[in-house]
Amino acid sequence: MTAATKRVLRLGLLGTGLAARKLYLPALARIRGRVRVVACASRTLAKAEAFARDAQVPLVVDGLDALLALPEVDALLVSLPIEAQPAVVLKALRAGKPVLSEKPMAPSLAAGRRLLAQARPLARRGPAWMVGENYRFMPAAAWAEKQLRQGALGQLRVVEVRQSGWTDASNPYFHTAWRTRPRFVGGFVLDAGVHLAHLVRRFAGFPVELRGLAAQFSPDLPPMDTAVAVLRFSNGALGTWLSSFSSAAGGPMLTLRGSLGSLELHPDHALLIPRRGRPRGFRSKDDSFSLQFGHFAGVVLDGRRSAYTAEDALLDLALMESVVRGRIVRP
Repeated sequence: MTAATKRVLRLGLLGTGLAARKLYLPALARIRGRVRVVACASRTLAKAEAFARDAQVPLVVDGLDALLALPEVDALLVSLPIEAQPAVVLKALRAGKPVLSEKPMAPSLAAGRRLLAQARPLARRGPAWMVGENYRFMPAAAWAEKQLRQGALGQLRVVEVRQSGWTDASNPYFHTAWRTRPRFVGGFVLDAGVHLAHLVRRFAGFPVELRGLAAQFSPDLPPMDTAVAVLRFSNGALGTWLSSFSSAAGGPMLTLRGSLGSLELHPDHALLIPRRGRPRGFRSKDDSFSLQFGHFAGVVLDGRRSAYTAEDALLDLALMESVVRGRIVRP
């Protein structure tokens, strides 16, 4: 089948909030020939109707049941508060609809284990379930992983995670009630941190040892806005972790240091700095959300194996809960 004749994945979107508007729509517009939102529903019908007008979505329905009943909806895209997602995922799978749900997969590791145990037999028999981790499809991360596998760093010795920035009234995500009054483990630290957890596991594996501390410096960011940790990996490499949403941003989000050089990873580019020789880098204009949605279309329509499984999502959640609690929590 050529690209010109590929089927279009018709999505039903549940949840028309900030992420749907700011992250999904621009990405979906770039791959409209492969993925399209054909129906939407939200907490209120008026909110869904406003979104549909802006996004040119042809159908607006009143709630999950109505979305699942639409024959023109091939799969469900879930953009809801974390604690609401597990029940929706299970209901969609039981209705025979494939699901792409937001990260993290559940409000806690315990809830994630329960969800996976219930969803695994449903997805095995039929509809696919994929958790949305766009960092899995980040071109700069793929380039960095290739350098690491080809031995460009030599022996990996240090892994440095840095995720920081001011999260206050100037940040649009500050105003989402489910984040400022979280009913899930770790608040902003966990919600955003699973992206970095994926990268750490991908490049260095799940740590075998972790010690950490957490604090809440801003009264508006419960239950914590900062977590720091030290880690040890199975190959002997050491790591440092900083997640802070009440301090200034700066620098790469991940740095890998080895016996032959270092590698810096940013959202849109990566830089390899060898011990000897000139630095070389990679920069991509491809959007990781577009690549993620396109991959999901391949999973649903073409039977492609998912590059990011629910088991992967559970491991990422386990690593972040470890950072939040300051000790290793096994998945």
